[in-house]
Amino acid sequence: MVIPVRQLVVALFAIAISSFGLAASAQAGSCPAEGFVKSAGQAYDRAAASGSPTAFANAANQFSDLRSLSFFALGQYRKDLPKSREAEYLSLTRKFIGDTLKKHGSGLRGGNLEVLDCKPSGNGFQVTTRSAAGNKIVFRLAKAGGGYTVKDVNMQGIWLAQQMRSKFTSTVSRGGIDGLFAYLGS
Repeated sequence: MVIPVRQLVVALFAIAISSFGLAASAQAGSCPAEGFVKSAGQAYDRAAASGSPTAFANAANQFSDLRSLSFFALGQYRKDLPKSREAEYLSLTRKFIGDTLKKHGSGLRGGNLEVLDCKPSGNGFQVTTRSAAGNKIVFRLAKAGGGYTVKDVNMQGIWLAQQMRSKFTSTVSRGGIDGLFAYLGS
């Protein structure tokens, strides 16, 4: 197996950085993504106050790429989604996201998020926060344009993207893509 030189250099650089402790977690006050995470938290806080799944879906849409998240959730079954049904699928997954965030995001009520930890992860950061009510919320961020996008969020121990992928792929494996549409439409 031949490893491209660039990948080898990047891997060695990452090992060297972590070996020397230069990749230590950023402290709360020095997190480059702190403003973005606090803005996302405030949007989720407003959604929690409204109690509306649609408000949660709108907040998620503002700070995430729901299209990419929805296609990620299909895993190896992405190829089984007919092009003619993509818009329907995206609408149904948006509803699923809103319902899931409402179920697990009610603890956001109570004000601003406090950043507890901020560490580099891939091409972004993993930011651990605590709501004013004491609930832990973890954001996985990726750099996007001049800012960030939420790739996944963990509320009450549940990673949204991972839960979607697990549920969607198991549903497709049992009932095909039509089974997934039936599940999402119920």
